[in-house]
Amino acid sequence: MDPPRRPFPLPDPTESTAPPPAAHERILGVSFFNGTAGDAVNHARRKGGLIVIPAAPALIKLKYDEEYRLALQRADLVLADSELLALLWRIVSRRRLKKISGISYLKCLLADSEIPKKEKLFLVVSSDAAKCKAIDWLRERGFPIDPDDCHVAGAAPHGQEHALLFEIEKRRPQHVIIALAGTGQEKLGVYLRDFLLYRPSIHCVGAALGFLTGTEHPIPDWAERFHLGWLSRLVSQPRMLLPRIGIAFALAGMIFKYRSEMPRLKTRWADV
Repeated sequence: MDPPRRPFPLPDPTESTAPPPAAHERILGVSFFNGTAGDAVNHARRKGGLIVIPAAPALIKLKYDEEYRLALQRADLVLADSELLALLWRIVSRRRLKKISGISYLKCLLADSEIPKKEKLFLVVSSDAAKCKAIDWLRERGFPIDPDDCHVAGAAPHGQEHALLFEIEKRRPQHVIIALAGTGQEKLGVYLRDFLLYRPSIHCVGAALGFLTGTEHPIPDWAERFHLGWLSRLVSQPRMLLPRIGIAFALAGMIFKYRSEMPRLKTRWADV
């Protein structure tokens, strides 16, 4: 009888014995997961906890938003949804950081065949329109979800935390998907993880759900595959070109100055 297969192949002794890449990279005081989307999903399903996927605009707020800084530091898994961050880190440290977009992570999570059969979803979205589209989109793909499995938090969830906590506790889903813009979703995720009486996987995916359901302008598969989602968004929203350039310069300045350290907290001068 053949021996059982190992989950990972043993290294070939004829190959290089250099250590494998680090599982995490510490950048701007935040420990970023340095694996694939599939690795991240497997980690989330096994251990639960809070998974956050900050993009470049949110990372700028590390200098001005103390609660957001703490949320990223306390998250169980932080994924880098920024090709710019990966490039800058490559220049500064000569090490690679794997970019995992919110879309690729969410697709990987929902592609798991066990979720529709055995695991419940709960959504937190920003509007009634987003709720309807998300429910329709998930039902078309075989997910048994109903309106009570989706909470409309509006643009900002502040002040709704207690009600949402009780709602989730009552339904006990295995996966809570928070699809809100801005940095409020990470703060909400920390609150839910810390005060729920059980440990679900809490996925802060931002606009990723909207890109899939049609609430947001869709990103073509080719753009996502070649890490050009930012270009697709600029084409659909050309007025964002100058703000994006400003964000790129600001993030570059932070990376070159602070590298692995958390930026010094300053009084916020702009909400970028």
